[in-house]
Amino acid sequence: MFFTTSFFIINIFISLIIVLFGKYRNEKRTNYLHENRNPDYNPLVTVIIPTWNEEAVIENTIKTVEKSSYTNIEIIVIDDNSTDNTYNIAKNLEKEFNNLRVLRKKGKRGKPQSINEAMEKANGEIILIIDADARITENYISSHIFCFSNEKVNMIFTNFEAYNFKFKPVYILQEIYFNFVKAIFYSNIFVKMIFMGNGIFFRRSLLEKLLPIDPETLVDDFSMATKLSKMKVKEFYSTYPAIGIQFVSNLPDLWKQHKRWYVGGFREMFKRFKEGNIFYLFIYILIGAIIFSPLYTILIDIFLKTNSFTYLSALIIGVYILMAVSSFDSKQMGIFSLLYALILTPLLMLFEIMVLIVSYVLGPLNKVTTWYKVKREKL
Repeated sequence: MFFTTSFFIINIFISLIIVLFGKYRNEKRTNYLHENRNPDYNPLVTVIIPTWNEEAVIENTIKTVEKSSYTNIEIIVIDDNSTDNTYNIAKNLEKEFNNLRVLRKKGKRGKPQSINEAMEKANGEIILIIDADARITENYISSHIFCFSNEKVNMIFTNFEAYNFKFKPVYILQEIYFNFVKAIFYSNIFVKMIFMGNGIFFRRSLLEKLLPIDPETLVDDFSMATKLSKMKVKEFYSTYPAIGIQFVSNLPDLWKQHKRWYVGGFREMFKRFKEGNIFYLFIYILIGAIIFSPLYTILIDIFLKTNSFTYLSALIIGVYILMAVSSFDSKQMGIFSLLYALILTPLLMLFEIMVLIVSYVLGPLNKVTTWYKVKREKL
């Protein structure tokens, strides 16, 4: 009993240190950005909004951008030949806002090609890419644009929060997941250059070096990240102001969303490996070793009479505590955030492992390039 109690206490202590260090790193980089900015910096900003069947949200998104305190902006909505009323809604708003242009997509379906075509029409020195469900505060653009007065800053990806959060398991699972990603991965403690492609600012000169984004990719953000990593670009993560996004509202959509992320990510790894970067093959093999570890440790225990599964169990418990602890200060879940996380993290871990296993097998083999879009809520 003493060993079990000690083990949990030590795990919680180590997890807290890691999470707090990650949060400290994120705040440190954010403070650097906002302390070294010039509020007189006033470049033209192009806001690119790719759309496809977004009639439930596109008007609100355009209007929230138009309410920005920063006014030197142009907005390009590029519609991927929607089958609903998205294009007409956006086109009608052109009459109200003279800095808005609404374009029809010509090339392959998907966000990557939308960005490629929008950039052909963009005039801004700074480019902001947001999704069609995004909501931003009035100071969101100005707060980050002023940071580009610092010549060392070439890209900023921003924090995000769900504006459709509800106290239901599917929303809590996503809150736990993203809190973990922000604290452990966005902080660059273990990996470099991971970001979400909704709420990302580029200096134009940098983004042009990444173009064209591969129209076949399922993960435009990861595809860009691998190129940026090779270029050794320094990325900056800003915790505030955050961009508002919609969380997925049901488990089937969550499964399809995460499957697209992981399948797309594994495919990108193999593309980079085929281009000669063996590092990504190593990462792919390492991920496989982790997600299939329960299977081969059981086999090792059976045939070699070892206790390796005991150590694996300890590692799983450690990851569980780390994921749960990363949500201790969640704004969405409030004062009981840690309790919710402790209860639901095992379900999240099981869910993610199942999606990873399926995606790991399909990643190198799957030729499907359909861009799956989750259902939006009209709020």
